[in-house]
Amino acid sequence: MNKLLSADFTRLWKNKVFWTEVIFMFLWPVCMLVAAYYNSMRHDTVLDLEDFFFQYAPLIGGLCAVFTSLFLGTDYSDGTIRNKILIGHSRRGVYLSNLIVSCTAGIFLHAAWILAMITVGIPLFGWFRTDLMSIAVYLLAALMMTAATASIFTLIGMLNHRKAGGAVMALLVYLALLFLTSTFHGNLEQPEMNGGGYMMTKEGMEWAAPYPNPNYISGNTRIAFQFIIDFLPTGQAIQITNLEAVNLWQMPLYSLVIAATVTGTGILCFQRKDLK
Repeated sequence: MNKLLSADFTRLWKNKVFWTEVIFMFLWPVCMLVAAYYNSMRHDTVLDLEDFFFQYAPLIGGLCAVFTSLFLGTDYSDGTIRNKILIGHSRRGVYLSNLIVSCTAGIFLHAAWILAMITVGIPLFGWFRTDLMSIAVYLLAALMMTAATASIFTLIGMLNHRKAGGAVMALLVYLALLFLTSTFHGNLEQPEMNGGGYMMTKEGMEWAAPYPNPNYISGNTRIAFQFIIDFLPTGQAIQITNLEAVNLWQMPLYSLVIAATVTGTGILCFQRKDLK
């Protein structure tokens, strides 16, 4: 296992896609922070560091999908995976080594963004107004979300021997999950009541009583929608971005369940895969 990890990490440090994504995850928030700062000065608005700190959460899933699928696809196209098996490494070890490298790549993407927030965000917008315990729990949830995402894309990459096909499938899965959870989150954001307040009429200002919103989700449907966006990594990412998680402490546990279940399933399937 140590030899596998050493070889895979050597490949990681030389991987151009990985370093391109890391650089992007540093430069993008720097540009965003500087632009937001000058815009706030121009319009005399107040912004806080936490307004930007977790904006990467939905983005990191797509970056992990691209990197993991291309990284593992290269293993197949170069015949590296089959050679690893032929020289005596177990399939379980090969799978876990690739998973660890994928998770590590995700952690580096986190680190690049956070480094930008520390070196540029703090001088421009100051320290957090939210308590540090909440920030730490959100950060833990984001890291666990990334591990769950990496496990899903490792499964796709390890079972798909075509690099281009694996990349397309991983992105489609990510976009489908993001669309699903975005739709559910938008439905949950619907207010229970519409209207209310004074309105201008021909007779002048009149009070309009609030009325029930027909699009409001309630009952068991609301519970089911909330569970889905709490459970799926893309739903967690949407909530983490704006620091609005309803069940924050449960999300890392859900991510752990996803990572363990998907990894176990992936190892079983990879054990039976025909490596041509």
